[in-house]
Amino acid sequence: MPAANSFLKVVLKSGLLDSEQLKAAVRTAPPDHQTDADALAEHLVKAGKLSRFQAHKLLQGTFQGLVLGPYQILAPLGKGGMSAVYLARDCRDLKLVALKILPPKKAREEDRHIARFQREMDLSQRVAHPHLAQTYQAGIFQDVHYIAMEYIPGRNLHRLVTEEGPLSISRAARLFAEIANGLDHAHLRGLIHRDLKPSNILITPNDHAKVLDLGLALIQGELPTDRAVVGGQGYVVGTMDYIAPEQAEDAAKVDARTDIYSMGCALYFALSGRPPFPGGSTLEKIVRHRTVEPIPVQKLNPNVPEAFVQFLRRLMAKKREDRPASCDAVRAELLKWTTEEAVRPMDVEGDSNYRQAIRQLENQTDWSELTADLVPILSDRPRRRGRTHNFAFYRLGEAPENDSPRRTVLLLLEIAGLIVVGFGLVFMLYLASR
Repeated sequence: MPAANSFLKVVLKSGLLDSEQLKAAVRTAPPDHQTDADALAEHLVKAGKLSRFQAHKLLQGTFQGLVLGPYQILAPLGKGGMSAVYLARDCRDLKLVALKILPPKKAREEDRHIARFQREMDLSQRVAHPHLAQTYQAGIFQDVHYIAMEYIPGRNLHRLVTEEGPLSISRAARLFAEIANGLDHAHLRGLIHRDLKPSNILITPNDHAKVLDLGLALIQGELPTDRAVVGGQGYVVGTMDYIAPEQAEDAAKVDARTDIYSMGCALYFALSGRPPFPGGSTLEKIVRHRTVEPIPVQKLNPNVPEAFVQFLRRLMAKKREDRPASCDAVRAELLKWTTEEAVRPMDVEGDSNYRQAIRQLENQTDWSELTADLVPILSDRPRRRGRTHNFAFYRLGEAPENDSPRRTVLLLLEIAGLIVVGFGLVFMLYLASR
């Protein structure tokens, strides 16, 4: 069988194109390309029928996981210890989204992975602010949990500072005023971020800040039912380079000022290029956050004025009562340090920088640093023939539910039905024998 035929079968199995769409696309290919899988894949990419990443996976024979409910996976954007993020297209309105996915393999490794992801699915839909990454939808498709968020081009603050060096006072003040504005919105809705750090702050092409990742967020006043998931005394959650002293002591007893401390640590990084307490073990970092003052930032960056150093010390005060009372107060202080330079408009989908970022992703050919086996392969558990795929989604304001109890009830009802049928057959045989 020619290699092209095998490739075309994989394309159909993926669900990215139906039979008519594929036939029409193949007919437009030069005759010599129609029998060569690589040439045919390149033709489909140039025709806009496949992304380069999709073609790469299909040529490898991978067809599962490139379609997730209404979303088509276009390219990987990044990965963390628990989840992966992909650029995806919503086939209902052709909108591009960042699709955060918890692969079934990860969900099966530890119960807390799926519990934390489900919390993020819920909490991320409680906020809507220009400086917080917007969530469009959260749901489950064939045991794959996902969160569809706005796609935001740009670099995270850690990468930006690593590549370009420390920020100027004016730029840092403007960006962190936006961060404080977004966090204040979350705080007014009872959410404490608990994991603010440079890698969770995205800087857009138009130089605006967006706060990402509510995976460790806590509802203020929430009583932790599972400390391994939510955190609490004896269960530290957060990133040690940016964690507040009180959060390290008891992750459930936090408030808005806890995020202000982490914001101060992230601002310290933005101005110096290093966290306040680099190096050392987890325990050593916690002790330093509680008892040690960091090296004054002006020793690492002499361009930082003494008055700003004093403000930064207030943000990073060991006792939370010595910090500013709210992120709104922090924002007001930061705005005093901004200049009158023209501020570019907020980034919007379809502007020139947005289109350029999409083109760069489409032309990328090396994804080794972003993804290995984290393509969202669907559940490999055996399924009964004739059963429809499990697909559920939740719009803004709706909380995702764990459907495993519903499945258990359905299974028990099925077993009970079989028992009743069995007893009926026995009774009929008994009557027939009389």
